Amino acid sequence: MELLQLSVLVAPMLILMFLGLPIFLAMGMACFFFVLVFDLPTMILAKSYVSGLASYDFLALPFYFLAGDLMGGGGITRRLVEFSQSFIGHIKGGLSHVTIVAEMIFSGVSGSAVGDASAIGSVLIPSMKKGGYPGSYVAALNVATATLGPIIPPSIPMVVYGLIAQVSVGKLFVAGAVPGIILGGYLLAVSVILSYRRGYPASRRATLREKIRITLDAFPAIIMPLIILGGIVSGVVTPTEAGVIAVVYGLIVGSIVYKELKLRDLPRIFGEAMVNSAAILIIIATTGLFCWIIANMGLGEFLVKLFLSISTNPWVILGILNIFFLVWGCFFDPLTALVIIVPILLPMIKQVGIDLTHFGLVVIMNLGIGLITPPVGILLYLCNSMAQAKLEETIQEIIPFLVALLLALVVFTYVPSTVMWLPNLFFD
Repeated sequence: MELLQLSVLVAPMLILMFLGLPIFLAMGMACFFFVLVFDLPTMILAKSYVSGLASYDFLALPFYFLAGDLMGGGGITRRLVEFSQSFIGHIKGGLSHVTIVAEMIFSGVSGSAVGDASAIGSVLIPSMKKGGYPGSYVAALNVATATLGPIIPPSIPMVVYGLIAQVSVGKLFVAGAVPGIILGGYLLAVSVILSYRRGYPASRRATLREKIRITLDAFPAIIMPLIILGGIVSGVVTPTEAGVIAVVYGLIVGSIVYKELKLRDLPRIFGEAMVNSAAILIIIATTGLFCWIIANMGLGEFLVKLFLSISTNPWVILGILNIFFLVWGCFFDPLTALVIIVPILLPMIKQVGIDLTHFGLVVIMNLGIGLITPPVGILLYLCNSMAQAKLEETIQEIIPFLVALLLALVVFTYVPSTVMWLPNLFFD
């Protein structure tokens, strides 16, 4: 690999991104400039774009986007919130805990951190502020809990990582189940401690009759993650086919069971899913060309030598990569960050013997944390805007939750059984 070649490829991309161009345009134009400078055949551009998406499994992405939008617009969110509140709302700081539990369940429906934050936040942020919770705490809580979306299956970042790394998406989904529960427990612990210290209010305790009624009403929403995950684990359906089932199920539940999804809503929902899918698919296509150039430069082999010169211990390398991805995630959204850097790192990961499923969950967790940290911090700005809070106060409120997220990251990194126990049980 020549340093000049890498500079010619990366420098224009960073400059164009700094000027505000979308990532796929910045990357594509940098690759085009590289092809011209080094007199490569221009046919490479078209071929790499096509080959970058030449996989049946990429169909899973639009289906999961659509399923999440259908479930979010079909009355699912409100029922999940009511279900959570009926069981834990009476504890001091009840709505704070309800936010976390509702997010844990809804993560099994949406698979997108931003989608989860929008859906759960639109219901609970106004309720919490009306109940006397400070706006900055409400925003920070919703920001932190939305990081559960990429971890708890089904997860859109897991689909993307699985296709890039050639790892079973079903195995990744199963790998996220236990960490998702652990992470939710850590966030609940912070919520309980803060609620008791600050004297946050509790809701009325639901009667047994109310709990039964609310549970039965929410049951179709609660079992959706089990249908998806159960079908994949049992081998009855592929992840892509599970996405199709999720779409059909979402249509039936929203329009027939709950009767809140109207025919007039479908063009908007389908349009949003199309835009969201196209946004990530065009990045993936562009990355196909980017990765082809990087591979031919020998960057993967260079990184293997570089990291092995530092240490041959996989635990040390995982620690270094954690620091790298925490910083990397501050500047890119998770999907963009995945498709740019993971293909470059894969040769080194395989060389040092790190399990690709374990590595995938650690990377996704890192990039999820990046969603709540400036300067990009998509979730931070979204939830802060919804809560109409002061940004500096919200950042201060996030710190206890961020500590919990980082502690969970350390556990998932250095206690791999928390990640691998369940997938090894079903897949090995």
